[in-house]
Amino acid sequence: MPVYINKDHQRMFYEEIGTGEVLLCIHPPGMGRKVFVNQYELSSTFRLIIPDLSGHGDSDTTKIAPAISDYSSELLDLLEHLQLKEVILFGYSAGGSIAQDFALTFPDRVKALILSGAFPKVAVKLLEVEFKAGMSWVKQDPGSLAKLLSFSHFKSPEIRAELEHHMSKSDPFVWYHFYNESLKYDCTDRLQEFKMPLLLLYGNRAKWIKYHVKYYQSCSDPSLVIVDGAFHQLPASHGPIVNQAIRDFYERTFTAIQKTHGLL
Repeated sequence: MPVYINKDHQRMFYEEIGTGEVLLCIHPPGMGRKVFVNQYELSSTFRLIIPDLSGHGDSDTTKIAPAISDYSSELLDLLEHLQLKEVILFGYSAGGSIAQDFALTFPDRVKALILSGAFPKVAVKLLEVEFKAGMSWVKQDPGSLAKLLSFSHFKSPEIRAELEHHMSKSDPFVWYHFYNESLKYDCTDRLQEFKMPLLLLYGNRAKWIKYHVKYYQSCSDPSLVIVDGAFHQLPASHGPIVNQAIRDFYERTFTAIQKTHGLL
């Protein structure tokens, strides 16, 4: 597994699988890169880069309470290390807060933006309660929270155990502050700045998450996929559907761009 030593002399672990366009996956608080295990199959189409953010999984922790912007800077440093000019960003849940911040701060480095169960701000009381419950839980018993999240994401006992073990390595201090920063994050007044192709993925049964779709209407021609019968955990619970949606989005979007520029 590749390891990168960042500018703060901390180790950052990441998976690198496949060849082709780079798809950089950004995980939610506490979960680490293992939440994207069902996306490994995309390596037949993309070059996957799946890091453990600082304080998560196998990466070293940080002494500061990281802000969303800190994680964006961390990802930029990783891109520089890998000599990548631009990537397709895939942010899941609160990982989407980092993806959106990165795309707004470094738009020239983002070829396309994919958000699964994301939100430009926490605009629903139920979601706010969920965040605050997670923050309280991770302070009191992060082990049982890791067990619950592993169980809610995957059916396979082996994958559940692997994810739970991986989450047990995450620093509860960082985990808590990632929740807190995502709870406070708000980019609603900047959504019109997203000029890159945008794909939104939601489960139709995650009503308090799906509510946020309306905010993205100000974006330039976003693509939307609603998965019938699904809750919030799409990359884990409906991996094949998510993966095919990403492939279709990429082919539809970039084939059209190539034709427009006479490259096909």
